[in-house]
Amino acid sequence: GFGRSARPARAAWDGDEARNPYTAEAAVRATVAVLDGTGVDRAALVGHSAGALVALDVALAHPGRVAALGLLAPAVVASGPPPAVAALLRLPGARRLLPAGLRLGAPAFARALRRTWHDPSRVTPDVVAGYRRAVQGPGWAEALTEMSLVRRPSEVVDRLDEVRAPALVIAGAQDRVVPLERCRRLAGGLPDARLVELDACGHLPHEEHPDRVIAEIRAFLAAVDG
Repeated sequence: GFGRSARPARAAWDGDEARNPYTAEAAVRATVAVLDGTGVDRAALVGHSAGALVALDVALAHPGRVAALGLLAPAVVASGPPPAVAALLRLPGARRLLPAGLRLGAPAFARALRRTWHDPSRVTPDVVAGYRRAVQGPGWAEALTEMSLVRRPSEVVDRLDEVRAPALVIAGAQDRVVPLERCRRLAGGLPDARLVELDACGHLPHEEHPDRVIAEIRAFLAAVDG
């Protein structure tokens, strides 16, 4: 739905939701398939935003495969999409209307991207161009629509106490997408979690503070290995 991975069209599975590649269950299967395909028995999974939710889903479904979790600006303890988006998703013609709306909103992409950074002046034209490539491939709006339509309130929130893997939660103090308080709630609900709050940081800690994020993850993994 975002990035440059495959974007299967609905015709590939229409009528058989078990084969829908955009569901949370499909994301878990894909992650485990990568581990199997590379011969990795147990891994530390690091996910950003919605990717953190995938990492937690894998940890719950396959606890023996997850040695540790790195959760960056995790979009887990959330109240759902913005009201306008939620209203669009409820419309009977959402599958047809939403891609058109996403494409119409593409000119505002740079403004939306700047909102995810604490310091928008660092979102240079080169940075925008790099991110824009994610929404230029064929089918990107349809794929993002499919992901939005199947997204449901995550059961993870009610099952945090079942997560056995140690977790590192990294949060931006000025995150406008996933407010700091939600990250604190997530870390507080996990049995074994450490929370790192980064000041002067928005929703992309690995972009705004890459050296600090790498250092925190390395120290965390070293402690887990120890």
